[in-house]
Amino acid sequence: MFFYKIHKTEFGTLIAVCDESLSGETLKDKKLEIFVNPRFYGETKIGREIIKLIKNSNDGNVIGNNIVNLLLKNNFITKDKVIKIKGISHAQFSVL
Repeated sequence: MFFYKIHKTEFGTLIAVCDESLSGETLKDKKLEIFVNPRFYGETKIGREIIKLIKNSNDGNVIGNNIVNLLLKNNFITKDKVIKIKGISHAQFSVL
């Protein structure tokens, strides 16, 4: 399961998605620190049907091995767009 939130911007919509287990966590390594903020990533729970919402968004910001793997499988992102923070995958992308 995932948490998500859709943000309206002047350029369209940005969808933020995180693995459920990461919400509220801080990931830190030598170079980066990311707080998986529930205000940004949302508190609405969803499963694999997140793909439909991503298809209707302009941009995305995702964190978590499960959501990143789902997006890789569905060809929304490629491996070269994924970074790792303490073994956790993170990616940003535009939907064309």
